[in-house]
Amino acid sequence: MKKSIPEYILDGSIVIDSVEAFASILKEFPGRPELLKMHADQLAAKKLRDAAIEHYDQAARLFLSAGRLFQAWVSKILQWRLKRPSRDQLLEFHQAVESTTHNGAPVDEFIKSLAPAERMAVLSQFRRIWAGAGKTILNAGDRQTHLYLVVSGVLKETCYEMMTQKPRFRREGGRLLWEADSFGEVYPFSEQIPSQSHVLATTRVELVLVSRQRLMRACLRHPTVERGIIRLCRIRSENKKESLSNGVRKGHRYPIPTRMSVEILPESANEPSIVMEGYSQDLSISGVSFIPESNGGPPEESGQLSLTDLLHRSVRVSIPGDQLLVAISGQIVRKRHIMINGHKIPSYGIQFAEMTPRLRGAFFAFAESSRDKDIPPSQ
Repeated sequence: MKKSIPEYILDGSIVIDSVEAFASILKEFPGRPELLKMHADQLAAKKLRDAAIEHYDQAARLFLSAGRLFQAWVSKILQWRLKRPSRDQLLEFHQAVESTTHNGAPVDEFIKSLAPAERMAVLSQFRRIWAGAGKTILNAGDRQTHLYLVVSGVLKETCYEMMTQKPRFRREGGRLLWEADSFGEVYPFSEQIPSQSHVLATTRVELVLVSRQRLMRACLRHPTVERGIIRLCRIRSENKKESLSNGVRKGHRYPIPTRMSVEILPESANEPSIVMEGYSQDLSISGVSFIPESNGGPPEESGQLSLTDLLHRSVRVSIPGDQLLVAISGQIVRKRHIMINGHKIPSYGIQFAEMTPRLRGAFFAFAESSRDKDIPPSQ
């Protein structure tokens, strides 16, 4: 799958130093908020203040319309650093944040959970850094001084258990970090916690850093902020008891690569259903991450539905066997991206309807028997 010119620019493969040349790129590829924000950075660096303000504002609006709250927030704060907003402008943007349906990413959830004064206390002052592919961002054992928020790009986090301390909560051995994910163990504030993670940039990345001291001050001024930080840092005040009779933990994902189709059910009698063909690399009791294949591409690419239309739509997931087809009802709850063969591919998070223990066991047995070894692995 060949990358487009904007993708080469965003990943750092193509560098455009000329303001005029970048403006021409924007005319050729309008409506790309990432490019608008990158051009605004360029304009601000060259002291073209008014033009930078305009481009940051346009980028923030487009990010909001796409449900990308964190990107919108970063763009707006950069705009406000160049020109202090009026009280009405502040209020207008906070209202827009509160009324925007986002994609379910962790930092988006965090932003939405805060009141306007709390957002400003936590996220109005930050430091940005950029790093190229292969750059180590955080080493295991490093002292934790900042909360890292991913603005763009992809990172790989590998987690270790330090011999000098017990793990505070169950965590995955490794994961990919995308836009609006976070890392950095800054909580609880009463402890100096060495990092248990090694974080490596796998593409060009942009990160926002919020200092531990700023988070502490925000929690003192706004006590409810602490709850949001706890959720964001994946801290659990108590262990949840598992009650599933077959010993499978709800939400835990199993590497069962499986072909499947997803039927987006109509919302009215006059609306046709839409079917996407694709596969999953893993699934859980509660849901599946579905990857549509290009020949049965996602509805938004075919012009039939937008991402906003897709979220919260009811679906029917079908898994084929040799002489049998199993279908499960569910709902699309998020859209993320994964890397396959070096390319960024959409992945739709589908939450299954509740199943009885007997149906649950039968479902996993059927999925296991339908395993497809030819499905490409994610990176």
